[in-house]
Amino acid sequence: MTKQHFSFQEVFMFSWTKTKQHAWFITLTFIIAGIIIGAVRFMPVFDTVVGLMVALSIISISILISRDSVFTFSDLYTPLLSPKRVLKFIALTILYVVSVTIGTILLIIPGVYIATRFKFFPYMAIEHENATIKDLIKMSYKLTENHFWIVLGFLILATILNIIGALLFVVGLIITVPVTLFASAHMYNKLKEHNI
Repeated sequence: MTKQHFSFQEVFMFSWTKTKQHAWFITLTFIIAGIIIGAVRFMPVFDTVVGLMVALSIISISILISRDSVFTFSDLYTPLLSPKRVLKFIALTILYVVSVTIGTILLIIPGVYIATRFKFFPYMAIEHENATIKDLIKMSYKLTENHFWIVLGFLILATILNIIGALLFVVGLIITVPVTLFASAHMYNKLKEHNI
């Protein structure tokens, strides 16, 4: 078994620091995302596509923030300018959701396994736009190799944190969603460093 090279405390403290550091940017980004999603919520299928585009943008910016890269609001739209990246992100998201759903319906355990092993597929799609879908799946799977329990533990903690945020009159999600978003990007970076 591979030695754990980071702790949950370190991951969540890092993400809490990033959330505080970029509070205004996060707040404005979530307001803009809320307006965009709200504007199309009664348009079936289109609302899902728009939601995926917003998710792609937010995940992309979370990578930049987690790496202390310079960024602006225009970087929210940069990943949307690549049709290959967008299409692969949508295809992988559909594949992920269908696989996790089927796995969960069958016996729960396969769904949990798939959700854990392929947790970081969005980051792969963002950073490797020229890779094939098959290669992106392989890279996502390899990234979590020997780290299943760590990633599963993270998913459980992130879920609990967001449930607590939702219980605090939903206002808590304003804090817990960015914290878990940056924690996820930070974990991705750490796992990527470990696999190089």
